[in-house]
Amino acid sequence: MRTTSNTMSTTSTFTFPASLTPYNMPPALYLLANPNLTNLVVSALILHNDRWECPGGCVDPTDASILHALCREVREETGLVECHVAEVVDTLEFDRSEETKWRKITFLVVLDADAEAVVQLDAREHVDGVWATEGDIVMGRAEGREIKFAYDAQRQTVLDVLRGTGRDGGDGGEE
Repeated sequence: MRTTSNTMSTTSTFTFPASLTPYNMPPALYLLANPNLTNLVVSALILHNDRWECPGGCVDPTDASILHALCREVREETGLVECHVAEVVDTLEFDRSEETKWRKITFLVVLDADAEAVVQLDAREHVDGVWATEGDIVMGRAEGREIKFAYDAQRQTVLDVLRGTGRDGGDGGEE
């Protein structure tokens, strides 16, 4: 499926398989279907020529869908405007307080091998970026910089995806 997101005066185009249709719904409907959750976060594990980048952020109530939120975050943090959302590779639930329960959904995003994949950082959204290989991740350094992960399991998720293993395929959003 091909979808266009027209938010923040920039257009992004993305495609996704039918298996991700449950994420092509407004965030409010997803939260209604998952009443134990109060908030959503998305992350894109972007693969390009065996290298990765991992932008993400909060799903806003005004986002047309969870997939649109993902595409918006990719565009805001990297400048990339066309991508293919391939699958869900990880979900994580966490509490920020007794009143809030968050779900982070990490999607595999694949760029064409021929696509120009120059990350254009917006300092208000993303403080650093580097295309890293599996070897870089194992070593913990890329382009002379330390690679930092938001949480320990994120490193393993990235390695699993680069190695083609450990993909959970997602839960379709239903509890």
